[in-house]
Amino acid sequence: MIKLLGVILFALLLAACANCTESILDDEPPIIYTPQIIEETPPPVISYEPEPILEPEPEISFVDYWLEQLTLEEKIGQLIMPRLPWQTTEVNARLEPWLESIPFGGFILFSDNVQSIEQVQALTASLQAQARLPLLISTDEEGGRVSRVGRLFDGGATPPAFEIGRMSLHYAYDIAMINAERLQLLGINMNLAPVADIWSNPENAVIGNRAFGNTADTVASRVADTVRGLQDSGIFATLKHFPGHGDTYEDSHYQLAFHNHDINRFWAQEALPFISGIEAGVTAVMPGHISTPQVGGHSALLPWMQPWIDSGNLPVTFSDFWLQTILRGEMGFEGLIITDGLEMRALTDHFTCGQIALGAFLAGADILLIPANPAEAFQALLDGYHNGYFDMERLNESVRRILLLKELL
Repeated sequence: MIKLLGVILFALLLAACANCTESILDDEPPIIYTPQIIEETPPPVISYEPEPILEPEPEISFVDYWLEQLTLEEKIGQLIMPRLPWQTTEVNARLEPWLESIPFGGFILFSDNVQSIEQVQALTASLQAQARLPLLISTDEEGGRVSRVGRLFDGGATPPAFEIGRMSLHYAYDIAMINAERLQLLGINMNLAPVADIWSNPENAVIGNRAFGNTADTVASRVADTVRGLQDSGIFATLKHFPGHGDTYEDSHYQLAFHNHDINRFWAQEALPFISGIEAGVTAVMPGHISTPQVGGHSALLPWMQPWIDSGNLPVTFSDFWLQTILRGEMGFEGLIITDGLEMRALTDHFTCGQIALGAFLAGADILLIPANPAEAFQALLDGYHNGYFDMERLNESVRRILLLKELL
């Protein structure tokens, strides 16, 4: 009975709840939740254009700058290194017109230009002051009997090369440094030394004790040390007299000299000191006015050369075989080729000043040393250019080599 009443009561409660639910649902609309969409304002688009990165303009080198700036005449002037008029010891009103007539690239000083340390300093400073570009100012300061400035210093000239060759191995380096310090003090920046010839002919008086010795080994080692001693101290060195003046009888100051050996002998002996000096980094090489009758391969760069080639007497000064094929090609020398004095009778007894200047340049020389008539030499090169014997590319090759040195001054 009690259970029955409980069931009836539970049923009544369910019914009441059902009516209540229906009432709520009928009277109030259902609540539908719609999430609110908040529209976010997009951030402003910033248009950023970075400034263009400009490539820095390459700095033009000293050499390239002057190759562009120099006129044809100025470039040809760079090739000529005359001596000063006899006994010139200062730049004065008489000398200035000559200096202004041709834009010379340098000068060589001899004993007659030298009176005292102070006088040479003033002379070289004055010469430099009047030039548009630094000048190469050279002299022959070998020591011994070929000394232009040694007498100005305590102790006089340094010993001759042959005496140095008998000393300890590195004595040559020390002597070269002494000469270099003297030259620097005077304002001279190029020494036409050392002699790289081998004194293999005892009767050869023009070389004699100017050579470091009688054998290739002795000369080669002292040549290398001398080159390093000069150039470590800021003086440009010059090997001479290519391809070797040590086994000749003649003195090329007065007549053409002859080296009567073939090319195999050259490579076995005369070449060795030059190779040693080149490996030491020498600045310049000076060909001698020497004929090599047993060596051929020369080109007739100018019409007058052919008879000299046919006879076997063409001087090395005019030989593209010696200067281009051998020295530049097989020996790999990239520095200056500077002639021996072009006023020497080995040449002037046979050729005009103009022939000598143009012939040497066409063969491969970069600097023409002491033409007998500088104005004639200058005009011959100018005419050679206009007549098509050489072009601006060839001229620039030599001027570039000269400027590479002047950049260091």
